[in-house]
Amino acid sequence: MITKQLLEQIEGEASVYFDIKDEKVAFATVSFPHFRGMESILEGKNALDSLVITPRVCGICGHAHLMASVRALEDAYKNGGYEVKLTQKSQKIREFTLLMEMIQNHFKWLYMVIMPELSKLTNINLEKRPLKGAFAASVAAKAIALFGGQWPHSSYMVPGGVTADPTHIELLQAQNYLQELILFFEKESLGFSLEEFLSFESCKEFSGFNSDIVSLEAALMDAQMHQKGFAHDRFFVMGAHGFSKVAKVKSTRTFSVESRYITTQAAYAPQAQSFAKNALYKDLYYETGPLARLMAKGIPFVKNMHRRYKDSAYSRVMARVYEIASMLSYSQDLLKDIEITQDSVIPLVDMKKISAEGVGVVEAPRGPLVHRVKIEEGIIKKYEIITPTQFNIGSSSLEKPTPVQMAMQGLSKEDALFIFRTFDVCSVCTTH
Repeated sequence: MITKQLLEQIEGEASVYFDIKDEKVAFATVSFPHFRGMESILEGKNALDSLVITPRVCGICGHAHLMASVRALEDAYKNGGYEVKLTQKSQKIREFTLLMEMIQNHFKWLYMVIMPELSKLTNINLEKRPLKGAFAASVAAKAIALFGGQWPHSSYMVPGGVTADPTHIELLQAQNYLQELILFFEKESLGFSLEEFLSFESCKEFSGFNSDIVSLEAALMDAQMHQKGFAHDRFFVMGAHGFSKVAKVKSTRTFSVESRYITTQAAYAPQAQSFAKNALYKDLYYETGPLARLMAKGIPFVKNMHRRYKDSAYSRVMARVYEIASMLSYSQDLLKDIEITQDSVIPLVDMKKISAEGVGVVEAPRGPLVHRVKIEEGIIKKYEIITPTQFNIGSSSLEKPTPVQMAMQGLSKEDALFIFRTFDVCSVCTTH
């Protein structure tokens, strides 16, 4: 029997078609029904227009799209024979605002999606906390606005740097917002200090504490999510940052990767038209996102969790919680030594002189975001966007399932829908 489920509480809209046999999911396909056409809009535009258009792909990760676009243009400059230099100041500011965007996403996903949905599967009540996620996200957005001017849809990153020129007062304000976030995370989410959490090497160390995260961990165990939601157990990280290691991971072993091996193919969605393509690396499906990033870095807490529970839904959720902590800590380091006397931007030659191709890759909240651009005399001839959701939540055949399809197989429909959300779906990014 085929049943259709329209998903709510995700970014955008998706439909999942379940083939149910003996009250279990035998197979599921996914469709993203709305076409937005951002790639077509970009064709024929001045290449610098991408700095205004691509941040509007998404209302959650506009900064990630902006950085991917900037990196693609800077790569085109290099391939066109022009040197691109970035000051330490501009690099740190770019990284900080990206981190704040990722952190706000993680908080909203945790409090507004995962906790309410998990409450439906267990007797542990996690529902009455969504405003906590909204508050934390608002603080992170204020920190972004100090440098980006606004959030979402900022265009303050430009080839050669950033347009922001912060004063000492604005840096202090950013530090205050960051400290407010850390204190909130410690008091409301963890129940203990950030440093203590980052020193954990096992989930067993949650024992004895009372907090939102401790209740979340208990609920995941109660719903047996440590025994459900397994995908291919291989991971993929492509964006180069101070908080990531570019690699693919198979059976805990890491291997090098190159963006040129990323390809896309049409989705298999026989019940409805889907405007999303699947993304693969060397013709294989990989999981992306926080669990992948922390596995690639070899974080002891995540390695221990993976050794016990592999790539289960439990591991997927708790890895994202841990990534909030690690990103907050790294954000502190970024703000410590920004030298405001450095140039914010080092100007480049007129874009009209550029006829070249470029690739920009960043780690967005859900994993690698890839922008590819072909420019002729400053005009965009072709633009391609490949998003993390295309890796995680593609729709393929039963013989070659995507991570989310494999993770839902053999489960009840209710469990499968929760596990679908553990991948943090973003439809609007995917139907560009």
